[in-house]
Amino acid sequence: MMNFIENNLALALVSISIIIVERVVKFYVTENLRPGELVPVINSFLSITRSENVGAGFGMLPGQKWFFVAAAAIVLFLIIYFYSQIIYDKFLVFASAFILGGTVGNMMDRIFFGRVIDYIDISFWPVFNISDMALTIGVVLLLLYMYNWKGGEKKKETIKYIHY
Repeated sequence: MMNFIENNLALALVSISIIIVERVVKFYVTENLRPGELVPVINSFLSITRSENVGAGFGMLPGQKWFFVAAAAIVLFLIIYFYSQIIYDKFLVFASAFILGGTVGNMMDRIFFGRVIDYIDISFWPVFNISDMALTIGVVLLLLYMYNWKGGEKKKETIKYIHY
């Protein structure tokens, strides 16, 4: 019973923290920077740049707001649908929490503003945001989890360092 409570708390705290931090940073960026304005953080390697994305990652599928809102709703539905399996595995809890926080963070932008506000600019990569990072971390964790299943049996030796 305690793992159930701890895992629920972890899922809620991680996902809500991602959403809150993302909202605060996006508020700051939209209030203080014009679109395209760049503030160097580490020379020309890392900057804060206000960028508005009406598509998916790398600007793919521009103008498909409702497609992306529907995709986010499907992700949320899947987390709810598989909740009874997720909640008893700490690894899945953290993967799901990052996916949930990132999905909701970007979905809020699409619903309220019709576009996603990006602001982390690394010189060699397209501009992104905390929600994008959370989604990426969550998907990588989920893929690691899936990789470590063999015939319905977890390969314990591979994930024992991550699993508590």
